[in-house]
Amino acid sequence: MPRGRDYVVSIDVGTNTIKGVVVSVEQSGQMLLEAYGSVKSVGLDKGDVKDAVALKQSIQKLIDDLTGQLKKEIEAEFRISFTDGAYSVFSESIEEILSDEKPIVVTQSTIDNIMAGIVQKKLQGNLNVHKRYVRKYIIDNEKVVFNPVDMSAKKLDLEMVFVSSEGGTTEIFRRLFEELLGSEDFILLPSLISGAEAVLTDTEKQHGVACVILGHAFSEMVIYKENLPMHISRIPVGVRHVVRDIAMVLGTSLDEAERLLVTSGYASMHPPSAESIVEYFGLDERTRKRVSVRKLSTIIYARVKELLNKIRREIQLFLSENNQFLEEGIPGGVVFTGGGAKLRGLSDTGIESLKMPVRVGTYDTSFNPRIENGEDTVNDPIFSSCLGNLIGEQESNMVAPILAVEKRRRSFVDFIKSLFFGGVEDEF
Repeated sequence: MPRGRDYVVSIDVGTNTIKGVVVSVEQSGQMLLEAYGSVKSVGLDKGDVKDAVALKQSIQKLIDDLTGQLKKEIEAEFRISFTDGAYSVFSESIEEILSDEKPIVVTQSTIDNIMAGIVQKKLQGNLNVHKRYVRKYIIDNEKVVFNPVDMSAKKLDLEMVFVSSEGGTTEIFRRLFEELLGSEDFILLPSLISGAEAVLTDTEKQHGVACVILGHAFSEMVIYKENLPMHISRIPVGVRHVVRDIAMVLGTSLDEAERLLVTSGYASMHPPSAESIVEYFGLDERTRKRVSVRKLSTIIYARVKELLNKIRREIQLFLSENNQFLEEGIPGGVVFTGGGAKLRGLSDTGIESLKMPVRVGTYDTSFNPRIENGEDTVNDPIFSSCLGNLIGEQESNMVAPILAVEKRRRSFVDFIKSLFFGGVEDEF
């Protein structure tokens, strides 16, 4: 392994596809994409693990692909994100007494110790909390600041925001990867937040923006204000609903319906080449049928319109519950990402329906650190969460029980062995 170079393996387990990348990181922080790939998720149903053995086999297939591209053994840090569909945001005010006598100067070490204490004491080992953010600090009940380092204080009050998962899927994924990796040394992250962090700009997050991951089984939405996730919701409409509509209306298989969606479909009532005719096979896989692009797109448009209406209602709900944001609203509009964001015509129809800015977000549309050799992934919304796992976990992740712990790295070859032999012993 080259001196001064670290490796990170990022895996995102979606409801239909498992994505993975291997990135090398120079001491300067420069990232280089070494390998990437995706496979179908098997063993998952609407985000729930129904067959752990089949899911392991899917992950093995992805890892085989990545290792085949690398053609060398590496030691790597593992970061895994998953789609749970049961995320929530909660706030908490935390008081920290720094001195009973005269004020002391707050240092970065002071902040680090406070955060470690929050993990160990306040959250009491709640491993379902994945992200933490500090909204503001209050010094001695008087002065509100965003960074108290180098300021004097006897007491600090922290207003914090946490992202957690409410369902039991988190524990299932944790145990699954503990078995696969043979240890607890990996970082577990929510796909929704990783995807949003990958594609949104700081300006959008500061002033207000909604990020929607258009997934296969369902969609997830997070609204940012003041650089913080404020509202999270699951929307029960995904790509599979569009595919099912096409199959039912046109009398064809789900596979053929998905092919029509990908190759010829538009989320628009006025698609280009509307009168063009597309051929497809019926349910018997022999009978040839024909449909116009207009009719196909009308089927798609109906379901997308339902999705957009649900997004509008979620934004209205958020604003009604947070009156301080009513006047400004959500000026950043809606940013779609995830595999479903590839649907042609989505942005234009979104703008028309929501009456606000709508765009498709990829890693390349943000101002996150550049990834060399990553053109095929940074411009593909399906890899947004996978690449988002690489961003800023040290500042907000809550999986590690002690913040200052030095992460142990695992051999990539050991990972593959563990898929078959149930893990290998850790080396310290």
